[in-house]
Amino acid sequence: MHIGARKLLMALLVTAYVVQTGIVYSDDTADQREALSPLALKGRQLWHSHNCQACHQFYGFGGFLGPDLTNAAGRLTRARLDQILTKGTLPMPAFWMSNQEIDAIEAYLAAMDRTGVGVARNQPPLDKNKLWKVLEAHAPSMPSAAQAGMTLFRRQCTVCHVPFQSTSLGLQTAPDLSTVMDRLSAMAIDETMTQGRPSKGMPPTFLDEGKRKQVQAFFAWMHGERGRLLLQIRGSQESAGLPWWAYR
Repeated sequence: MHIGARKLLMALLVTAYVVQTGIVYSDDTADQREALSPLALKGRQLWHSHNCQACHQFYGFGGFLGPDLTNAAGRLTRARLDQILTKGTLPMPAFWMSNQEIDAIEAYLAAMDRTGVGVARNQPPLDKNKLWKVLEAHAPSMPSAAQAGMTLFRRQCTVCHVPFQSTSLGLQTAPDLSTVMDRLSAMAIDETMTQGRPSKGMPPTFLDEGKRKQVQAFFAWMHGERGRLLLQIRGSQESAGLPWWAYR
């Protein structure tokens, strides 16, 4: 490369670095966020003291052994949070936290959830409260096996999976299980629930054969009703109008 071109390239790189530095250090976004409550601050202290960031992420930053928890408050029930933070899960150790400590973690996750959507997407995330209200409204018309399967799904699977949309989990993705029957046979779905997918961070469900069939009945019902249900949940809104790199 000619010496003049090298100097020009270096000047452009230095200029870009200076401009980027100015943008980063003049960003006042943090000043516009609500201050953490004393309970949420206690939760943040517990988050760091238990080294949660070694496995989990906020806004994609952290370890990649567990899911991104930026918006976990919107999908975790208190009962499930109690179970995770006391007895743990297959890939996660038991911490045996007290009720007061779990209250603090719950408050911290709720505060983080209010800061925005942690995973970039062009389509707005589904309103989970509306989603489950729609599903519950249809429960009386479901086959009895699908009703039981929905209850099991909410208890076992909603930490990672959200019906009708894929959920980013660090380097992995929890797929949309309303379309799983398009990708896997009944035998393959049953095998996945029985053995898990350790390479993707999914543990076995430890459900017996009858309960696994009930969950599959729920998958089959969602698959058949998917278009109608999505229209009720999402309405006509299809796109957030954002480029792929933008956070909402």
